[in-house]
Amino acid sequence: MGFRWCACLLVLCASIGWAGSKSNSPVMAHKNVSSRLPVTTSSALARVRFEKAMQQTEEMRMPDAVRGLRSAVKADPNFAQAYILIADFSHDPAEQQAARTRAKQLAPRVSRAEQLLIRWLAGAQEDNYVPAIAAMNDLLEQFPRDQRLAFLAGGWLVKQEQYKQGEVVLERAVALAPSYPAALNELGYAYAFGGDFEKAFAAMERYIALQPDQPNPHDSYGEILRLSGKFDAALEQYRMSIRIDPNFGSELGVADTYAVMGKQEEARDEYARAVVFAPGESEKVEYELQSAVTWIRENNRKQAERALREVAKHAHGAGLARLEAEAHRVLAMYEPDYKAAMKHLQAAQSAIDDDRHDLSRSDRNEEQARILRVRATRSAEAQAMEAASSAVQQLESMAGSSRSRVIQLSYHGALGAVLLAQQKYPEAISHLQEDDDDPLSLQLLWRAYSSRGEAARAGEVATRLAGLNVPTVEQALVVPQFRASLVRQDGQP
Repeated sequence: MGFRWCACLLVLCASIGWAGSKSNSPVMAHKNVSSRLPVTTSSALARVRFEKAMQQTEEMRMPDAVRGLRSAVKADPNFAQAYILIADFSHDPAEQQAARTRAKQLAPRVSRAEQLLIRWLAGAQEDNYVPAIAAMNDLLEQFPRDQRLAFLAGGWLVKQEQYKQGEVVLERAVALAPSYPAALNELGYAYAFGGDFEKAFAAMERYIALQPDQPNPHDSYGEILRLSGKFDAALEQYRMSIRIDPNFGSELGVADTYAVMGKQEEARDEYARAVVFAPGESEKVEYELQSAVTWIRENNRKQAERALREVAKHAHGAGLARLEAEAHRVLAMYEPDYKAAMKHLQAAQSAIDDDRHDLSRSDRNEEQARILRVRATRSAEAQAMEAASSAVQQLESMAGSSRSRVIQLSYHGALGAVLLAQQKYPEAISHLQEDDDDPLSLQLLWRAYSSRGEAARAGEVATRLAGLNVPTVEQALVVPQFRASLVRQDGQP
């Protein structure tokens, strides 16, 4: 596990603020503040629980880590750093909001470095990316030899899809501590998402060698093997993880692998098993959503719609507004009728507009951007250009005031789709190229190059699109059918 597509942010905060020495005061928890980020707590028991939670975080035992952090703040209700990590690790929106608020209230009582940490992580959740990134940079400058801080920063960069920059920071973390497993884990993902699978495999093999009896090295290696298209090898690694710890949750990886392989019935069986081991309602809904998408891959519209409606209902009952909105948004993407699709988008909008839900500002804004993108794209397809232009204008305004990568890419993808519908190919291409990790934008980019007669570039995009093995709804909507069309064009059976 690491940068799973549906839970990326969880990984980024692992191990920040590790400290092992006793503090002579409740303010400064580490004597050598120039080498490692301090931890402020007046409770020895809270410190022990915190450090155990950080170890569990590095091992990607996230439910255990969250429980450990909860027990740390129980021992010390003024433990600001533990609160801000709960805000990032928890999947419960209400808990996230409460912990983030408490961390900000306690910030004046802790070290300046921890104040920067809170500004960084809280700012990310509140869509205040400029001050958040500034705080991160200040921390890196203040603690240049803190390999765990470098690990966090590298993870942040990879989440922002700045893979090369992430590699540089994570390589520094590994150079500072060559036997640091957590950094190798994230470095492997940085290499893989950057397209360098040979380096990714090498990092994973080092990771496994350092922790052969832990489940996560095999789980992570399985995910990277799947991304590269090595499905059988991926399944072998996931099953090793399950054998080491049947409660770790690698059934999800097996299910995702079956899904992208085209074995949807087997995938649904594994998703059902993953739900059994899910640590909370949010994870259960996420896995149910993944299972529902298998019906899209089979092009079974009736079952897909039934399953997605059930996911939306479950999410609504659990108070999970973002996932409720996502289920409706997926329905809008899959629905062939334009007017019906717009009704699904309205339901998605209503879910995130409901003030009873404790959505972070970042989650709300990013889901809003995704909804607007679908509205623009579907409207452009239906030649409802006024509605499409209105959605793009809203996205442009959001992109102008937020540095969220999701919002920026939603804007480029939406505008590219609208420009392509208007047959403005050069302008469409320039925007779609900004979003060239997304299957929907890649498909449009392929159409744009094909329409311009740029066969070589269209072929490059086709190869990349056909090779995408991420278990997302966008991949399900585009890649299986695109692969089948390439086979038909080649005249193969």
